[in-house]
Amino acid sequence: MNEQMNEQANEPVTEQQAVITYKDIHTKIALRHPQEQITQALQQAIEQEQSAHEQAHAQWLEALPVIQAEIEQAQAHNAANPNDQVDVPTLPTEPVIDIAKRRACYEVKSVEVDLELTTEAQDEYVVYDDDTLIAYHHPKTIAHTDEQIAKVKRERFKAQRAANVAAITIEVDDMVFDGDELSQQRMARAILLMSDEDTQLWVLANNEVAEVSKAQLTQACLLAAQRQSELWVA
Repeated sequence: MNEQMNEQANEPVTEQQAVITYKDIHTKIALRHPQEQITQALQQAIEQEQSAHEQAHAQWLEALPVIQAEIEQAQAHNAANPNDQVDVPTLPTEPVIDIAKRRACYEVKSVEVDLELTTEAQDEYVVYDDDTLIAYHHPKTIAHTDEQIAKVKRERFKAQRAANVAAITIEVDDMVFDGDELSQQRMARAILLMSDEDTQLWVLANNEVAEVSKAQLTQACLLAAQRQSELWVA
């Protein structure tokens, strides 16, 4: 058993056992390593830091009563010997982990906020998720009034409505027609100039050319107008 332990102790340090520092993590970030590799290395660095901290903290706890006794002994000596003072030891500082160092290596994600609809003024801030090792960056916001928010929503509705109207398509007899406002105007002009027996070449929504009748154009124009009215009053 002792021989086995000695052999293991003499084994060279493997890559998995190598110490990873936060400086190493910053280097990986600067070199644009894949996020998966960065996170894996960061997890290893945190585990090593935690292990070293636990050992240091255990040693600190072990040293406390010894040093406390030395302090009391020195204080007692100084009290009894005013002319022969000795230095009084100080308690060692408790080992702590500087979590800011590890957090500086977290994956950064920007939180999407609709800055035109915010109701609270707030400076930029970061929320750290220590479980997932992600730093969520929140943007600076301002407090908009109800009137301003209502105006923005109205303008967005109108813009979306216009986009929806521009995208109208209508199917008649297995043919798909563009039904936007300009197409409706073109169909209306064609209908006025056509007799019931006339046909006309028409470019469909898929850019194919088809021969259409006045009845088909009329139906397509009516359906497109109905669809636009539905969108307009939604």
